Amino acid sequence: MATRGMQFAAITSGKFRRSHADGPWAKVLNLSTIGPNVRDLARVVWGVGGSLRVLRRFKPDVVFLKGGHVCLPVGLAARLLHIPYVIHESDIEPGLANRILSRWATKIAVGFPAKTYHDFDPNRLVFTGNPVRPEVLKAHRLEGLAKFKLQSNVPVLLVWGGSQGAIAINDALVAALPLLLPVCQIIHLTGEYDFSRVKFELSRRKELPHRERYHAYAYLQAELPMALAAADVAVGRGGANTIAELAALAKPTILIPNYLMAGHQVENARVLSRQGAVRVIDERRLTPQLLAGEVQRILGSEEEQRRLSDGIRRLAKADAGLELARLILSVGRVGESTETEQ
Repeated sequence: MATRGMQFAAITSGKFRRSHADGPWAKVLNLSTIGPNVRDLARVVWGVGGSLRVLRRFKPDVVFLKGGHVCLPVGLAARLLHIPYVIHESDIEPGLANRILSRWATKIAVGFPAKTYHDFDPNRLVFTGNPVRPEVLKAHRLEGLAKFKLQSNVPVLLVWGGSQGAIAINDALVAALPLLLPVCQIIHLTGEYDFSRVKFELSRRKELPHRERYHAYAYLQAELPMALAAADVAVGRGGANTIAELAALAKPTILIPNYLMAGHQVENARVLSRQGAVRVIDERRLTPQLLAGEVQRILGSEEEQRRLSDGIRRLAKADAGLELARLILSVGRVGESTETEQ
């Protein structure tokens, strides 16, 4: 099978589940997870066998692993065959697969500055950054203002919680509209599953000042780079890709990480907040007043906007994809020369 001119082979794998209970043993020895984990351990073993067959057929000089449970059997197979590999960790808190694979990785590429990582060998760390789509870098503010019919003399706030949306953020924003619309225009990406409910809540608010300044969308794909370009302040989750795009554009940012389902978002936000790169709101304490207050504070202070813009810009790697490609190729050449010498 081939996709976009590249050969493709599917690999079986399993996901190691950990509960949210307190204590290391409670996270592993939990009745709700132990059965699926035993089953998926067998899938990982099966996946290693399949990966061995694929790697022997492809005969690669280097293997690149992006993280996630599907990479574990491939990395283990590469280790068994003495094929050098590079892993890439997007978030500050590594996933389990990358924690395991980092033991034998030739190089460990990371999405944030190397000093923020404490789980990896610093001698093998390379800060490549997280690749950003070229469209994000090419979009122009005026293009975004025109696309979303925004006024050039009123600040723009972009709020989104990913493709699925975030009910807590959506509710807080809708309730905060009377406080926010007098001072800014809003592009709100509700998420596909919450769009109808948000529109219904808005329909109940008969007297909303500057209603024309509010623009709700379920989600944006091709148009998202223009929304990012138009924004003066952004509010979003703490995912690595989101942060990378905002850093590339040096946007003053407020992060509201998902505390229940995404621990990596919490760690990303915590570390970046300490570095002065972002403002963070604890989702468990999120209120309309708190959200509006944070936005108003940033919009009302050019010094705060400049501080946040400079702070998040330090995380940016405009050529992250190119740096990562060069790193992979360099490891492949080293492995190739070593094999020749033997």
